[in-house]
Amino acid sequence: MALMGESLEIEPSSFEEAMQQLVWVDAMVEEYDSIIRSIISKVVPRPTDKSMVGSRWIYKLNQVTNGSVEKHKDKFLAEGFSQVEGIY
Repeated sequence: MALMGESLEIEPSSFEEAMQQLVWVDAMVEEYDSIIRSIISKVVPRPTDKSMVGSRWIYKLNQVTNGSVEKHKDKFLAEGFSQVEGIY
């Protein structure tokens, strides 16, 4: 009988958990580099007199049909729901 899922890895539920595993740190560095290379994002100093739109990391394991991990995938997302229309 074949066992489904050789991997016992689970997706981190927080940034702190992800920072404990080198594979997730590498995935976050890759995502960050991709954001910086794109023309839609630019890192700027945080203004002290303005509120900021929040952000968070989302973590997913891409698995193949036998259950083994194909890729550690993450996304850095802006929490647009915290943005107020007309305030920049």
